[in-house]
Amino acid sequence: MNKLLSQDEVDSLLKGLDTGEVDIGEDFAESRDDLQAFDWATAGLNVRGNMPLLEVINSRFSQRLRGSLSSTLRKMVDITPDPLETIKYGDFQRSLPVPTSMHIFKIEPLRGLGIMVVESRLVFGLVEAFFGGSGSGSTKIEGREFTSIENKIIQKVVQMGLLNLMEAWEDVHPIKTEFVRSESNPLVVNIVPSEELLISTKFEIEMNKPLGTIIVCVPYSSYQPVRHKLSGGYQDEEEISHFDQAWHNTMKNQLKTTPVGVRVNLGHTFLSVRDFLNLQGGDIIVLENDFNKPLIANAEGIPLFEGYAGRYKNKKVFKVEQPIAAEQ
Repeated sequence: MNKLLSQDEVDSLLKGLDTGEVDIGEDFAESRDDLQAFDWATAGLNVRGNMPLLEVINSRFSQRLRGSLSSTLRKMVDITPDPLETIKYGDFQRSLPVPTSMHIFKIEPLRGLGIMVVESRLVFGLVEAFFGGSGSGSTKIEGREFTSIENKIIQKVVQMGLLNLMEAWEDVHPIKTEFVRSESNPLVVNIVPSEELLISTKFEIEMNKPLGTIIVCVPYSSYQPVRHKLSGGYQDEEEISHFDQAWHNTMKNQLKTTPVGVRVNLGHTFLSVRDFLNLQGGDIIVLENDFNKPLIANAEGIPLFEGYAGRYKNKKVFKVEQPIAAEQ
């Protein structure tokens, strides 16, 4: 069956479109509310499936932070972690109000910087709770910066959180967190390009009633070196040792083929400028080195061998007598 339209059929369709005799499907064109945008940057990116141990780490972090806050405030605090979320850094910046208590920290040995965001209403609730209140009072958030007392209290909470984060990672991959600085305007914090992805988790803080959230954000690229650990894949010690030995042998073989410049200092002396300018062909320069003493062979400027210079089959050679012991 021939499914191609003839020229007459094509002309009839075009004529029908012009005159309105052919329905162009306006109902479909008008009902586009159920369509969703497709983001190629995040397509196929399933963080919860690819790195399930991140949720385990977040659960441990919430438990340790709950214990630390409850002990400090002398009141029972409940913390609930939300599911992992992947978001572009530019969208994350625009989602935060001003002022926002943002705290930047390092995650060694991982690359990049992380951000801990303490929601404004949580700041005021924690300050009230630290001074014996219930933490449920209402405070106007917009229109003013945080006071010195509020910043001091929240710095204490952030340092506590960074310590708890190290403890939560300890069994998976030991890290060391280091506080860098605090900011209240999200637009001045640019830890990665706006199109780069972050993995963020919200932690809901409750004390009699919800107080606010703490958000921990880390660039997706920072997790790449430890992605195999976060995936929960099993590797026994023998397999890891075999992999390390294979890597060592490959590196060793590559280094053996690297060219190295070797120089032998035959001797040296000092001449005055007058004597140097008066040198002519056939003049003999007397070196200070004794020909009976061994010479030093340097590889890339590093003294490695002692030996003697000579000739072998009309070629200049250096005979190695012994290696030079490395300085401890």
